[in-house]
Amino acid sequence: MVQNETIPCFRVGGQWRFDRREIKSWIEDAKQFSVSTAENDPSKEDEESISVAEFLRRGGIYFNVAGNTKEAAIRESLGLIKSELPYFDAKKVFTSVMDREALCPTAVGHGIALPHPRAFGKFTTPSYVSLCLLEKPVPFGALDNENVNTLFFIFPKSERRFLRIQAKLLRLLKDNDVLAVLKKGPKSDIYEVFSRKEEEIFKNPEERA
Repeated sequence: MVQNETIPCFRVGGQWRFDRREIKSWIEDAKQFSVSTAENDPSKEDEESISVAEFLRRGGIYFNVAGNTKEAAIRESLGLIKSELPYFDAKKVFTSVMDREALCPTAVGHGIALPHPRAFGKFTTPSYVSLCLLEKPVPFGALDNENVNTLFFIFPKSERRFLRIQAKLLRLLKDNDVLAVLKKGPKSDIYEVFSRKEEEIFKNPEERA
């Protein structure tokens, strides 16, 4: 699972380390995966070849999002996403996202968080990812105690899709080139770096290992 980037982990020297809170959060997400639902869903494979960069193009990038607290920033972000992509009821999605945050904050370090609804597949048919860059950092309960100013909202159509998108995003967000572009934009550069780095990391067996 470490090699396939499907479990939260990080390296210290030559050792792999696992944070208890991240593992607990990952288990909560994985527990919602229904094997029977996946087996009976004839469309489960139709997004296998779509890249994270394409999911991001579907969901869009939003700059200078207001909000002085986690709750306010998430609410404002969802309002902006809803204005462009009327796939869901913003109030219901907000409640589901905040329910998920109550289990364990979705901050992953470097001022980044990956908010998502607690219940998968209820709010969208196509999967997509929306990137919201806040006007200023807000407390998010991050393990590194760093305030968050970058929110990747993951809206998957299924549990299977969520776990794959999350795993890829976590790997991409370890890349220094990706982090550097996120801090300055513009949209075209963000799309480009995700597309390029995804190709490098996940198409090259040596890089992936």
